[in-house]
Amino acid sequence: MKKVKVYRVLGGILSVYGIIGYIAYVLKKLLDTGIVPSIISALFMFALNVFLWAGLVLLWQADKNENPEKSSKWLKTIKVYFILSLTIIIAMLALPIIVRIVQ
Repeated sequence: MKKVKVYRVLGGILSVYGIIGYIAYVLKKLLDTGIVPSIISALFMFALNVFLWAGLVLLWQADKNENPEKSSKWLKTIKVYFILSLTIIIAMLALPIIVRIVQ
C-alpha cells in the first residue's frame, strides 16, 4: 500500500487554493474598479499570497524529506517567487515617489 505524503498533498491543496483565490481576487477587482487600480492591487496580492507561499514551502519540505541528498525544484521556485515578490513590493513602495518626481 502506498503511503500518503501529507506535506505534498497539503502543499498542492494550498498552492491550488492560492492560485484560484488570486484569480478570483483579480477578476473581482477588474469588475469593481478600473484596469490600472486592479493591476496595482493584483501585483501586490501576488507578492503577499499567503496560501501560495505556504503551499510552496510544504512542497519544498516534502521534497526535502523524500530526497534529502537532492536539491529540490521547489526551493528554486521559492527563490524565484521571493525575488519576484520583493521586486513587486519595492516597485509598489517606489511608485508614489516616482509619480511625485514626474509631476
